[in-house]
Amino acid sequence: MGTLERREREKAERKRQILKAARKLFWKNGFARTTMPAIAEAAELSAGTLYLYFPSKHALYAELLDEGFDLLESRLREAVAKGRAPRKSAEALVDAFLGFAREAPDYFDVLFFTLQEPGREMQVLREGRDVMTRLDRRQEACKAVAAGVLRQARPALGAEELARSVDALWSMLAGVVLYFLRDEPATFAAVAARARSVILRGILGRE
Repeated sequence: MGTLERREREKAERKRQILKAARKLFWKNGFARTTMPAIAEAAELSAGTLYLYFPSKHALYAELLDEGFDLLESRLREAVAKGRAPRKSAEALVDAFLGFAREAPDYFDVLFFTLQEPGREMQVLREGRDVMTRLDRRQEACKAVAAGVLRQARPALGAEELARSVDALWSMLAGVVLYFLRDEPATFAAVAARARSVILRGILGRE
């Protein structure tokens, strides 16, 4: 391995360390209460080194949006790409969403709940064009996967009704996770299972 290649690999690994540390701290303490020095310490780096990679918490958060949505979108696409019947694909889609929340709660918090925190710092983040543009673009890509499944399962839906159904599905699933993600695993599993049944019946109707 050449010197340049080794340096690039070291930089990529250091960046992964930073993102992992930030994700965990945002989930544990919230965005406003997490500082760049705390992220540097958790990543076992100097603050100066951290700023070489990310000039601000906002830039770091924007990077985490892409990283998290890459993972979520790939899970959703994988869930519906196995040649299942439309209703089975819808079930797999819901399971993939809830599974992502259960297995990667820190990612899920960054993608769905961090922007809901109160305070001036969060207002500035919400007003940031780069962050909100990324968020909207990535959410729409995930919703497009759900729209494809619902279009197959309920071909009679018009475009407007389809869009509303997708938004309802997305909101209801996120709401279930919001209220129960930090509870006991058994509680989350039980509530998620019940919510899955209700949501699928409401979106798809009875077989």
